[in-house]
Amino acid sequence: MSTPLNMISANDLRTGLNVYFSQEGEATTWHTDAAKASVYAEDTVEAAFALAKKDMDQNVVVDCVIVPVDENHTPLTTREKIRAGGPSTAYGAQ
Repeated sequence: MSTPLNMISANDLRTGLNVYFSQEGEATTWHTDAAKASVYAEDTVEAAFALAKKDMDQNVVVDCVIVPVDENHTPLTTREKIRAGGPSTAYGAQ
Protein backbone atom coordinates (compact mmCIF):
# COMPACT_ATOMS: atom_id res chain seq x y z
CA MET A 1 0.00 0.00 0.00
CA SER A 2 1.40 3.40 -0.96
CA THR A 3 1.82 6.32 1.42
CA PRO A 4 -1.00 8.89 1.13
CA LEU A 5 0.15 12.10 -0.53
CA ASN A 6 -1.29 15.60 -0.26
CA MET A 7 -0.87 19.06 -1.71
CA ILE A 8 -2.40 22.36 -0.63
CA SER A 9 -4.81 24.27 -2.81
CA ALA A 10 -6.44 27.70 -2.49
CA ASN A 11 -7.78 30.56 -4.59
CA ASP A 12 -5.69 33.62 -5.34
CA LEU A 13 -7.54 36.52 -3.76
CA ARG A 14 -6.72 38.99 -6.57
CA THR A 15 -7.41 36.78 -9.60
CA GLY A 16 -9.73 34.11 -8.21
CA LEU A 17 -7.63 31.44 -9.91
CA ASN A 18 -6.90 28.08 -8.34
CA VAL A 19 -3.40 28.05 -6.91
CA TYR A 20 -1.20 25.38 -5.39
CA PHE A 21 1.28 25.78 -2.54
CA SER A 22 4.98 25.29 -3.19
CA GLN A 23 7.68 25.25 -0.55
CA GLU A 24 11.44 25.16 -0.83
CA GLY A 25 13.00 25.43 2.61
CA GLU A 26 11.51 28.54 4.21
CA ALA A 27 10.58 30.07 0.85
CA THR A 28 6.94 29.59 -0.17
CA THR A 29 4.91 30.57 -3.20
CA TRP A 30 1.66 29.76 -5.02
CA HIS A 31 1.45 28.40 -8.59
CA THR A 32 -1.48 28.00 -10.95
CA ASP A 33 0.16 24.79 -12.23
CA ALA A 34 -0.52 21.85 -9.92
CA ALA A 35 2.59 20.11 -11.25
CA LYS A 36 4.69 22.75 -9.45
CA ALA A 37 3.01 22.15 -6.09
CA SER A 38 4.89 20.61 -3.21
CA VAL A 39 3.59 17.18 -2.25
CA TYR A 40 3.50 16.16 1.39
CA ALA A 41 3.17 12.88 3.26
CA GLU A 42 0.55 12.60 6.00
CA ASP A 43 3.13 13.33 8.71
CA THR A 44 4.31 16.65 7.17
CA VAL A 45 1.19 18.14 5.60
CA GLU A 46 -0.09 19.85 8.77
CA ALA A 47 3.15 21.85 9.21
CA ALA A 48 3.00 22.91 5.56
CA PHE A 49 -0.68 23.82 5.92
CA ALA A 50 0.24 26.12 8.82
CA LEU A 51 2.65 27.96 6.51
CA ALA A 52 0.06 28.16 3.74
CA LYS A 53 -2.53 29.44 6.20
CA LYS A 54 -0.29 32.44 6.95
CA ASP A 55 -0.94 33.62 3.39
CA MET A 56 -4.65 33.14 3.96
CA ASP A 57 -4.41 35.20 7.16
CA GLN A 58 -2.62 37.94 5.16
CA ASN A 59 -5.32 37.94 2.43
CA VAL A 60 -3.07 36.54 -0.31
CA VAL A 61 -5.25 33.46 -0.83
CA VAL A 62 -8.60 32.18 0.40
CA ASP A 63 -10.02 28.73 1.09
CA CYS A 64 -6.81 26.79 1.78
CA VAL A 65 -7.51 23.06 1.70
CA ILE A 66 -5.45 19.90 1.93
CA VAL A 67 -5.94 17.88 -1.24
CA PRO A 68 -5.20 14.16 -1.47
CA VAL A 69 -3.27 13.43 -4.68
CA ASP A 70 -1.56 10.58 -6.47
CA GLU A 71 2.16 10.47 -7.32
CA ASN A 72 1.45 12.50 -10.51
CA HIS A 73 -0.12 15.40 -8.56
CA THR A 74 -3.56 14.38 -9.82
CA PRO A 75 -6.26 15.19 -7.25
CA LEU A 76 -8.23 12.22 -5.98
CA THR A 77 -11.45 14.06 -5.10
CA THR A 78 -14.05 15.05 -7.66
CA ARG A 79 -14.13 18.64 -6.39
CA GLU A 80 -10.40 19.10 -6.85
CA LYS A 81 -10.37 17.34 -10.24
CA ILE A 82 -12.92 19.89 -11.46
CA ARG A 83 -11.00 22.82 -9.94
CA ALA A 84 -7.71 21.64 -11.46
CA GLY A 85 -9.35 21.34 -14.90
CA GLY A 86 -10.56 24.92 -14.91
CA PRO A 87 -14.10 26.28 -15.19
CA SER A 88 -16.73 23.74 -16.16
CA THR A 89 -18.67 26.36 -18.16
CA ALA A 90 -17.56 29.18 -20.44
CA TYR A 91 -17.45 32.62 -18.83
CA GLY A 92 -16.46 36.14 -19.77
CA ALA A 93 -16.42 37.69 -23.26
CA GLN A 94 -16.65 35.01 -25.95
